[in-house]
Formats: sequence, C-alpha cells, structure tokens
Amino acid sequence: MIVKKMADLFNKIKSIYKDRLNSLFNRIFVRFMLLSLIIILVLGFSMIYFFYEFHFSSTENEIVNNTQVFNDSLYEAVREDDEEETEKLLSRIAEVNSGQAWLINEEGYLINAYPFLEAEASQVQFLNSEPIFAGNIISQEVEPRYFDRPMLLIGIPIRQQDDTAAGLLVFTSVAGINSTIAQVRSLMIYSSFLAIMLGVILAYSWSKSLASPLKHMSKAVMNLSSGNYGHTIDLEDSYTTQEITRLQQSYNNLSKELENSMNELTRERNKLKYILTGMQEGVLVVNREREVIVTNNSAADLLGHSISLEEKKLNSLSINEDVIKTFEKVFEEQDSQSEEFTLKKSRKDIRVLIRCIPIRVAEEFWGVAGLLHDVSERWRFEKLQQDFVANVSHELKAPLSSIKGSSEILLDGIVEDRDKEKKYLNIILNESDRLSQLVDEILNMAKYENSDFSSESSRVEMNSLLYDVGSIFVNSLDNEKRFKVNYLDEETMIQGSKPRLKQVLYNLLENARKFSDEEAEIELGADILDDREDCVEVYVKDQGIGIPGEEQENVWERFYKVDKARTPGKEEGSGLGLAISKQIIEQHDGEVFVESEPGKGSTFGFKIPVSKRK
Repeated sequence: MIVKKMADLFNKIKSIYKDRLNSLFNRIFVRFMLLSLIIILVLGFSMIYFFYEFHFSSTENEIVNNTQVFNDSLYEAVREDDEEETEKLLSRIAEVNSGQAWLINEEGYLINAYPFLEAEASQVQFLNSEPIFAGNIISQEVEPRYFDRPMLLIGIPIRQQDDTAAGLLVFTSVAGINSTIAQVRSLMIYSSFLAIMLGVILAYSWSKSLASPLKHMSKAVMNLSSGNYGHTIDLEDSYTTQEITRLQQSYNNLSKELENSMNELTRERNKLKYILTGMQEGVLVVNREREVIVTNNSAADLLGHSISLEEKKLNSLSINEDVIKTFEKVFEEQDSQSEEFTLKKSRKDIRVLIRCIPIRVAEEFWGVAGLLHDVSERWRFEKLQQDFVANVSHELKAPLSSIKGSSEILLDGIVEDRDKEKKYLNIILNESDRLSQLVDEILNMAKYENSDFSSESSRVEMNSLLYDVGSIFVNSLDNEKRFKVNYLDEETMIQGSKPRLKQVLYNLLENARKFSDEEAEIELGADILDDREDCVEVYVKDQGIGIPGEEQENVWERFYKVDKARTPGKEEGSGLGLAISKQIIEQHDGEVFVESEPGKGSTFGFKIPVSKRK
C-alpha cells in the first residue's frame, strides 16, 4: 500500500511537469527554435558521421590486417601459458598499430597487457567480451575517462578453427579525428549560440518556477526514504500552482500516515521483544534458508552462546547436534517433533526438552519454530526417585529376608538350643528396628516438608546446644580422644527448635563417623563470621574419604547417595539424612554448605541468623 502511494506521488510529479512544460512555451517560439536547430544539427552531424565512419572503418581494417599476422603465434603462447612470449607478441602488436594491446579471458578479465598495467586480473568495465569469444571482431570508441585521451578499441578473437584462446584488444588514439570533429562541432555551436541564448532567456523563468517546488519535493522524498517519517513541506506561494498544492498536501498526508504506521510497527516489535526477553523458555525461529530469524536470551543461555544467534545460519552455530537434527527433521518431514537431550556445561549438565513445529504462511512452508525447556530439575528428581526406589527396595529386601529366614528356622523347630534361639530372635528384632528406622526417616521427610515449627520455637544458646549433642555423640565412639568440640567465646542466642537442630547435628556427626576411619578425628564447632556478625556458622569436620567436586552440589538432594564405588565397605543409609537437615535449616532462615576434597576429609555445616548476643 505504501509503495503504491509513493508511485502515485511520482506519477503526479511527472504529470505536473508535463503540463507545466506545455503551458510555458508558445508555439511560434518552439517552431522557430526547433527549425533552426534541426537544420544546423542535420548538416553538422551528417558531416561528422560520414567522416567519422570513414576514418574508423579504415583504421579498423588496418589494425585487423596487422594483427592477423600474429594470430597463430599468440594462440600458441596463450595455450602454452608462455607469459614471456605473450608479452613480446603484445608489444609488437602495440608498436605496429601505434597503440596498446591487451589480452582478456572469456569472463572479461585482463590477463596481460602492453604497456604493463598494475590492474591485471581486473575486469574490463567498458567491454562486453561475449561477441569476441563468439568469433566476431568488434570495434568501439572508449571514453577518455578510462585513458588519458579518447581511444578506438578493436576486439579480435585469438583462435584456431573453433577454439578461442583469448580476446585481443587493440587500442589506438583517435585524438586527431576528434580534433577535426571538434572544429565542426564548434562551428555548429557558434551557429546555434544565438538561438540557444534566446531559448535560455525565455525558459529561465519557467525553469525556476518548476524546478524550485520539485527540488523541495525531491528533498522531502529523500528524507522520507531515509526514515524521517512525519516530515512535512511548506512551499512558498510564488512557486505553487493548484497542482503543486495538491501534491504538497498528498505528500504531507502520506508522511503522517507513514509515521503512524512505523510507530505502530515499532510498538508491536517492542512488545514481541519484551515478551521473548521475559520468557524462561528458549525461543529459536529458523526460516526456510536455515537462517535464525528470532531468538531470545534464554535460548542463547541454554545453548551456551554469549552473543546473539540472529542472522546466523543454523548449521554454522556451535550448538548441540541434537538441536540441529531436530530442526532438520522438521524441515524434511514438515511435521512437529519433540526431543529431550543432555547439554554438557562447565559446571553441571542440564536436561533440555525441545519442541519444534513447522511454520506455514499462506499454506506454504516458511520455517521452523523451536521452544526449549530446561527440565533439569524434573529429570534430576526423577533420577533421584528411581535411585531411591532401588535403594529402599534393597534396604527393605535385606532385613525382610533376614526376618523371614530366622522366622522359618524358629517355626520349623530346627533350633533346640536356647542361646541359638535367642540369637535368631535378636536378628528379627534388629532387622525390624532397621525397617522401622527407614520408615521413620521417610515419614520425617514428609512431616518436615509440610509442618511449621513455630509452636516449638524458642531461644537456643549455641554452646549449650553443642554441649548436649557432643555429650551424647561421644558415648557412641570407641575412642573419646578422636572427638573434640570448639565452643564460641561468648554466649550466643539463636531462635529455633532445639530438638530439630539437634537432629541436624546428629545427622552430620553420624555421617562423619560413618565415612571416617576408626582413629580419624571428628570436630564439632561454631564461629561468628567476620563479614556477618549477625550470623553463626556451625560445622562438623572429619578426616574421612571426602567427596568429589562434581557430587558436592547434589549431596543435599533427597534420595541422593555418593557413588558406592567410592565408599566400599561403608554403612549405607537411605539418602534422606542430609535432605532432612537442609529442610530444617532452611526453615530456620539458614543455609547449608559443604567443603570437601577426596582423600582429605569433609566439612559439613550451616549458617543461621543470631537472635541476640551478650
């Protein structure tokens, strides 16, 4: 629609120009001026034409005859790629014809010349080489801007039989004939001068009245084409006519309409930009030529790109092959596709679900739109659940098997010895306790997820908490010297549930004991942070087997267990202890941490806000 309006605008300008021209010239002046000019021009141009044709024809024949002598030698030199012989032949041809000799290939590129030119291997701009390589001889005059004087060009094919090896261009000066022609032209100019002066005087006022508004209109259209929408023009009354006034009004209306349309387009584009920027899902739109047209920051982050992906070819991007394959599959089948894959990251792997759908415009396939979802949390949770089911199944199977075996032995009456009978009963009791502990941990996990401990919250003194936990834990050790407690220098109060905090410390200490050698030291302590005096840090440090860096982030996840191959012979739990501890600390507005190095031990702990210090 906008293009049509612009075309109508220029048609109006053309129409006004034509009407104005007819109204400004009277018929007598035009007829007299045209008759005088026609007589002078016919006589002058006739003389110039016949002289020009005679000279050019004779010069062309002379150059062709002189050059035919060198055709075979030059053909062989070109075919044998003998540059030295080619240059010698070109110099002789140039000398014979008192000019220059160039050699071009079929594409019109210069391959050799005499005199030598710096611009070799460049294309000859003023020549169409096709007729030469079709076996024809051509001639034309070359404009002086390509040389220091006007030249006549003769193009001759260098060929034997039907094989054209190259095109030979011979240039010779036509300055002499042009000088004669110039004299004739000068005579014609002098004869026409008086008539032209009269025409200039009469046409001056007309030209000014027409050119000025058109000049303003031209500048206005240039401003419009450069994006200066909304610009209007106001022509002086002395230059305007009814037609110019209507054209001015049409232009101003069109300019305002364009400004409104562009502003609306900008607003819509910004809306799309803001929507895409705010989306957590990655968006990637690729057209039929495999060029990325639309994307957002989430897509760049998921695919590991720090720069914009737009205006780049899909296959040129350094992204996961599964993404490219999914898009290509939609391009081939033109049907929706959905794939899930893992992207390798420097810190951790992420799981991505990509859904690609074909885009059709007017029933024609245009491109593919892809939506990328980060499903890492769901994927990790499902994996942890699978591991948990396997672990719980294993934990349930072992005690149940012991209970069943012991019960069968007792029921069959095989054991008559009272001590052995007691042994089997103890097995049943211990394994029942194991089952009960596992069920309790699962129930506690659910309980802490949905419960509020505010009813049991109270002021807890940290040194008292450390003492109570340490006193109980030390009794479970064979060697009391391997355990020590580091107390705070002054009384420090926190707000929370003392039983739940005790449970956290019991869990951390029990893990330290479980994964340390029997003589390894275990340390329980607390510190006031230098950079955060309103926070106390409680820690449990051991000299155990340590935890690899890639697994430290996951140890607080429910159901998670460190690779069993790294903990041979160690006791195994349900994988819920640390997850329960993390839940309890977060309910106290705190945060958990772990520092570990394989073979050197681990430090587990938490940071919790101070209620009051004395």
